[in-house]
Amino acid sequence: MLVVGAGPSGLATALAVARYGLRVRVVDHKDGPVEQARATMVHARTLEYLDHFGLADHAMAQGTPITHVQVYDQNRGSAELPLAGRGIEGRTRFPCALSLPQSKFEATLVTALAEYGVSVDWNTRLEDVTDHGHNVGATVRRGAQREQVVARRLVGADGARSTVRRCLGIAFNGSTYPQIGLLADVALDARLPPNRLRLTLTRGGFVGVVPIGDGTYRLFGAVPPGFGPTPSWSETTHDPYAQLARDRLRKWWREYFQADGELRDVVWASLFRFHSCIADRFSTGNVFLVGDAAHIHNPAGGQGLNLGVGDATNLAWKLALVSSGEAKVSILRSYETERRRVARTIMHNTDRGFKLELGGNAAVMWIRMRLLRRLVRPLTRLPLVRKIVFRILSQTWISYRGSPAVAAGPATGSLRAGDRAPHTALATTSGSILDVLRQSGYQLLMFEGISPTASLGELGRIGAELPERYLSPVRVHVIPRAETAAHETYGAHHTRVVLVRPDGHIALIGEPRGPRDIEPLITHLDGILLTRPRVLT
Repeated sequence: MLVVGAGPSGLATALAVARYGLRVRVVDHKDGPVEQARATMVHARTLEYLDHFGLADHAMAQGTPITHVQVYDQNRGSAELPLAGRGIEGRTRFPCALSLPQSKFEATLVTALAEYGVSVDWNTRLEDVTDHGHNVGATVRRGAQREQVVARRLVGADGARSTVRRCLGIAFNGSTYPQIGLLADVALDARLPPNRLRLTLTRGGFVGVVPIGDGTYRLFGAVPPGFGPTPSWSETTHDPYAQLARDRLRKWWREYFQADGELRDVVWASLFRFHSCIADRFSTGNVFLVGDAAHIHNPAGGQGLNLGVGDATNLAWKLALVSSGEAKVSILRSYETERRRVARTIMHNTDRGFKLELGGNAAVMWIRMRLLRRLVRPLTRLPLVRKIVFRILSQTWISYRGSPAVAAGPATGSLRAGDRAPHTALATTSGSILDVLRQSGYQLLMFEGISPTASLGELGRIGAELPERYLSPVRVHVIPRAETAAHETYGAHHTRVVLVRPDGHIALIGEPRGPRDIEPLITHLDGILLTRPRVLT
């Protein structure tokens, strides 16, 4: 398999595929991993994906947990929105956002890939792609040397200017925002509370500051007209087009951030043009697009890196099982069905948030300066609002209900097939039910039930044939009713089976009373996985 692009989404795709034992090659035109912080916010769902790889604890140690969002107005604390606390921890093992520079995020994945014998071919540029049906041909160039590469499948993770997308003739349509954005990594002599993302409401919109480690802070927001050069091009990319002079940056800090202290040093600062675009297709034949190659959007909520890693995790297990001859090729079609819908939803949400944060329309400015100032404090005190905000930012809301890769089933309780499998503690192991998801392949959680409708012995007989039926392992885990917290989280008042996909989303929920009631589970898995040939005696 060939992965073009060694950013977060490309590296995550390669790592997830390599875990299944497949050969993968990664090429990138850059000299090496990014050295700047670039994207910094890693949300809870992405930390759960890293947990599947066994990398979450390392990432947490490398970054700064962000437990609160503070909104300021005229240097007064207007509101504080917790990203942890009562009612939030139960959603995930990681009830926070993590400020982790993209450079460290990528380095973590590169190191993990090396453990599987995979290294990135830097300074290697893709020039052409041709899908031959039975395989994909690619021309790559390193210096003056060209090489013809043949791969069974190719993943384009090569950013907003994607060569893969251009070679395949896939349109990339959307809009461009009039605002000019600024990202700056600076050293501050300022008293800022730790573990907080600080937003300041100004007439021009919100500006923000967040710690990124080693005494450095990220400043972000839209710069006022005249603060820096405007771009003379309209190319669809979030790449920086110019730097902001240090005196201008200091002026921006003093006049707009309304925080006590001085800007001492500038590590990196760049101006950006923001776009919102999505590819007409996320796949064609044996070629797939992930991350910025498939979609770009404005930076509201820090969703971009996380959306790309979600693409990678959704796609990789399907590619791995199909490539190893363990699953049917038809499962690959569900990638676009599931992830394009998610991307469009996030683009819609970030568009609305961006317009509220930075819009120059008179009505929007009135809402922001008059109405929002009055409502932000009482609204953020409401537990329901806090839960909703965390759920949206963390991407734990993402569900694939209705996808062909999940089973249709009865609407019993709030948890449905397609939803993310939630975290819950396991008393008997002092761990989490998510620990079992670190294993590759499908996992079948068999809950005895608070009021059982099937015995543990019957559950054992129901699951006995699954490990030997399919070429891809389906692991069975019996959860006794003594695990009351897990039963409550998964709505298992009666005996319940929950089939979890390799990406941590629920494929099927059922409530069997005996071995015959397992037929919907078998039917679903038979539609996804290849069965072992029967040996005639």
